[in-house]
Formats: sequence, structure tokens, C-alpha cells
Amino acid sequence: MAFKVSFCSLVLLLVSLLHFATFASSTTSSVTATAEVGKAFKEAEALLNWKASLDNQNKSLLSSWVGDRPCINWVGITCDDLKLGVTRLNLSSFGLKGTLHNLNFSSFPNLRTLCLLQNSLYGSIPDSIGDLSKLTYLDFSDNNISSTFPSSIFNLSKLQFFDLSGNQISGRIPPEIGQMISLQYLMVTDNLLNGTFGYMAPELAYTMEVNEKCDVFSFGVLTLEIIMGKHPGDLTSSLSSPTFTIRELLLKDVLDQRLSLPMDEAAREVLSIAKIAIACLHTIPQSRPTMRQVSQKLSTQIPHLPNTLQSITLGEVVDLGGLIR
Repeated sequence: MAFKVSFCSLVLLLVSLLHFATFASSTTSSVTATAEVGKAFKEAEALLNWKASLDNQNKSLLSSWVGDRPCINWVGITCDDLKLGVTRLNLSSFGLKGTLHNLNFSSFPNLRTLCLLQNSLYGSIPDSIGDLSKLTYLDFSDNNISSTFPSSIFNLSKLQFFDLSGNQISGRIPPEIGQMISLQYLMVTDNLLNGTFGYMAPELAYTMEVNEKCDVFSFGVLTLEIIMGKHPGDLTSSLSSPTFTIRELLLKDVLDQRLSLPMDEAAREVLSIAKIAIACLHTIPQSRPTMRQVSQKLSTQIPHLPNTLQSITLGEVVDLGGLIR
């Protein structure tokens, strides 16, 4: 009798545990589903608020943006997994006109691709873009985005592709871009940028590939700065493909005006140094000398150079620079 009671108690216990497990499982599923719905609603709200703020809402192109489930048939939206929510936003060439300020980037914690190229977006890039911690692909090219680089954009440590070309971005590319350790492609051409990093080769703005020829370019900029008494600025790019005005500019007029014009042997040494520096600034990396060649030229007396700088133009120095290969 006692055995039967114990057996019945065990059965009741197992049944109770089974019911509890089923309840717990259904509760967990319910909580997960609720979380997914909440995330979808938050993302939908952010996208619809941004859509409403655009100058031209392109209703025909964004007509699918209705409801609160952006992962289901919303044009330009991709969700690799419903649990992750929106992972890609691609609205290239949609004719969108407006700003990015009403797009709440913090609502997209799993966004990996943001592609808005070839639209008419204007204004600055919001600081909140730094909230896209998982972003790997960012393309804002061919818009009218202005202002400078927001400092928060350099927090995107997973970003691999970044194209900001064809906009109105001004200032310099800040050195903080070095924090973007995963960056493989950077394009910032056709903006209002004042050169690149000051002493770094221009190709770094396109490829981020560092090699010896980058060091050669930096050496050329630094050398010109020494003999000019100031940073050469835009002169570095002008010397690589000089216009008529630049070619006719006298070398003596770009030298440090605080010093007297060198003569005789000193003039030949300055001309030799200027010639080497300009050769280092060639826009084609392969056309620049190596640092070994630069070292050899600096330690070798170069014959047949003029002993006066009174009439030497930058164009003539550029042509002389072509002797270094």
C-alpha cells in the first residue's frame, strides 16, 4: 500500500514538473516574442519619424513603409534574423531630400549596412551615428551633406567601408580616424577638405594602405616646410600637377622670407633639396623615389645646378625633380 502511495506521488510530481516546464517554456517564448515586437516597433517608429521629416517623402517609393513591422516587406529594409531586427538599410538613388537629424540611429543596435548614396540629403551628420556599434558598411556619397566630421563617427570600430565622396564636408580629416581599426576602404574625394592629414600621402584617403612611398611623401612635405618656414598647404598638390600660375612662381618667393636669399654654394644646396622634396610629392606613389634614393641624393654633390635662385621658377624645379627615379 505504501509502495502504491509513493508511486502515485512520484507520478503526480512528474506531471507537475512537466506542467511547470511547459509553462516556463511558453513564458520564455512569450517574453522573447514580446521583446522582438518591442524592437520592431521601436525601429518602425524611428524610420517613420524620419520619413515624415523628409522634404520629399517619395510616397510612391516608400509606400510600403506602413505599420510597425519593418522586417516585413518594407522597401530598402533587410533583416537577416527577426531577432536582430533591421540589419541593412539601403535607399540608394531614391531621390530623398532632407536631413539625417530625425533618424534615431540608437534604435538600430544591429544595423550593419547603411547605404544612402545618390540622394539629396543635406545638413550635418548627427553625433548619434556613433551609436551604430555594429556598422561595417557606410555610404553617404553623392549627397549635399555639409559641416565637418562628427567626432563620434570614429567610434565605429567595426566599420570596413566608408564612402563620403561628393558632398560638402569641410575641414581636415581628423587623426582620430586611426581609431577605426577595421577600415579597409575610405573615399572622401569631391568635398571641401583642406588636404589630408597634413603630412600624409593623399592615397591614404582612398586606400588606408601604408607603405614606404607614404613615408617618402611625408618627408617631402616636411622638407618643404623647413625651407619655406611654414607648412606648404595646398602647394603640395599643386606641385604634383602644376598649373601655369604655379609653374611661373619663383622659388625664391616661396622660401622662408625671414631669411636672406642664399647665394652660390648655399643656393645650389637649397635648389637640390627643393628638387628632391618636390620629387617626393608625386601623386603617383610608384613615381616617387625610395628613401634610399633620397638618402643617396642628399649625400651626393649634384653637378650643373645654378648658383643663383633669382630666376628659378617652381616649374623648372619640378622638371629637375623628374631626374630622381
